[in-house]
Amino acid sequence: MSIKSHNTFKIKTIQLKKFDFEQTGKLVVDKKKEINLTQKIGAIAKQENTNSYILQLNVDMAFKQDEQDLFFIDSVIVGAIEVGKNFDEKLLNNMVAIMFSYLRPIVAQMTVMAKLPPLDLQPANFEEFEVKVERREPKTKSANKK
Repeated sequence: MSIKSHNTFKIKTIQLKKFDFEQTGKLVVDKKKEINLTQKIGAIAKQENTNSYILQLNVDMAFKQDEQDLFFIDSVIVGAIEVGKNFDEKLLNNMVAIMFSYLRPIVAQMTVMAKLPPLDLQPANFEEFEVKVERREPKTKSANKK
């Protein structure tokens, strides 16, 4: 199946490659005390050829209650997409948003397994998010002669 429109993509695969969960503190059960999240999100897309990309989403999260660290999550999700001709790379952030949605239920499940209250991550806004694109270097004739 080929992709017709230049503004669409077809997801080939999404895989969770890394998920590190480290609980460092004890949760104080008090409805007045909130759990605060800080997160760092980065994404790289490698253009495999004119119509496909491999994306890597890196998400580091730290959860605190007051000033005490509760737990950390470090994760890597990889996805492959097929794109149409003249694809607008600004739309790669849509794939990142889809990949992030796969992480949300995993975080909720891990918090329950760690005997913490289920934690539902809010959807992230990737509208202004910029994906760094790396291009595959074309093979030169001298490299092919070896």
